[in-house]
Amino acid sequence: MHDKFNYYDLLSMLVPGTLLVGSVPFLFPSITSPASHVGIPDAFVVVVLTAVAVFLGQAVQAVASLVEPVLYWTWRGRPSDRALENGIPRYLPADAAKRIRRKLQQWVGSDATNHALFLFAMQQADGADVGRARRFNSLYAYHRGLVVLLVILMVMLSLSAKWGRAAAWDWGTQLASFAALALLVLLMWHRARQRANYYVREVLHIAERLYEEWKGAEHG
Repeated sequence: MHDKFNYYDLLSMLVPGTLLVGSVPFLFPSITSPASHVGIPDAFVVVVLTAVAVFLGQAVQAVASLVEPVLYWTWRGRPSDRALENGIPRYLPADAAKRIRRKLQQWVGSDATNHALFLFAMQQADGADVGRARRFNSLYAYHRGLVVLLVILMVMLSLSAKWGRAAAWDWGTQLASFAALALLVLLMWHRARQRANYYVREVLHIAERLYEEWKGAEHG
């Protein structure tokens, strides 16, 4: 259980959830101001807010998983399919991609699609209990969640500019805030793509090594 739940899994829940919880009173103070007069003990408030942050973090990750095809579209295709087809510049040379694809086809079958080949490679990498591949996958999920979080914050900021605290800001401050969030979205989008490519490369390299071991055992 400890191996399945690592540091980055915790971050992928707590960071988006905590930022969302903290952004609500900042952008919409009228929503949270009545709660300050309820008289709930501070220790209980901390527990409740932590639980809400974890719940919202999980919700962000769920949304990120749902919109993953949109991310693939902006990246011009699924990273695993692109890697096995023509390689990925800077991450996996085309000749290495063709070599690994040929080996996977010998292992699985020549009629298998690129997606089926990568799913098989993932299964082999998971079965090999290689923590490095899982770490790259967790990092990808973390950054994918940050992309969704920042888009949500942009929507919240636009709503706040009409009904919340941001309505009192001048035009320049509103524009600068939107621009900063947009730049962060682009940065995290690029980072998520990097992490996806790292994960795909790691899985394929592990699968190739396991293939060589399988072939060696078969001929041994």
